[in-house]
Amino acid sequence: MNPEETTGPGSLESKAPTPPVNQDKKKGTSARPEKVKTSGFQAVMRNIGLGLLFLLIGALVVTLALYLPAQSKLTKAQVEVERLAEIETQYNDLQAKFNLVKEQSGVYKTISDASLLQVALTEKDTTKVNQQLRYVEEDLNALGIMDFPEILQRLQSQFSKIKTSAQADSAGALSELDEFYKDLLLLADNLE
Repeated sequence: MNPEETTGPGSLESKAPTPPVNQDKKKGTSARPEKVKTSGFQAVMRNIGLGLLFLLIGALVVTLALYLPAQSKLTKAQVEVERLAEIETQYNDLQAKFNLVKEQSGVYKTISDASLLQVALTEKDTTKVNQQLRYVEEDLNALGIMDFPEILQRLQSQFSKIKTSAQADSAGALSELDEFYKDLLLLADNLE
């Protein structure tokens, strides 16, 4: 074979198509080859990929802009709730102690007024007796002892006996007052 035939334009080896080269007439350089067109499936996949990318970016923006500050506020609120729960527990304990002290002070005030009534009955001073009877009656009405309602009823019935006895017989009123006084002391002991 002839060397020209194997390398020339009409040879078998040179039958492969070569991409056309466009030359710029003014500059004498070759231009880029034309873009290869993508199929419809590849375009759809590329659009889906871009959509997922933008979705992830949007989720990241929402997370950073909304979720993290809300999470921070929630954490602070939970810490505050825990702090307030401890304070509420302390408050409830103190409230129970306060109610006990309030009941005890009412009983001790009644004991004090009963002692003053005893002095007034001993002196047979009707003005002081009437005044102390009013004070003891007010004290009994102010007592709000829920734990021992039967003792409170007994005290009130004893006091009504004292009131009737104080008008007629101071000696009988003193003996009734002595029982009343003992029941008040018993009530004071039970409140502790």
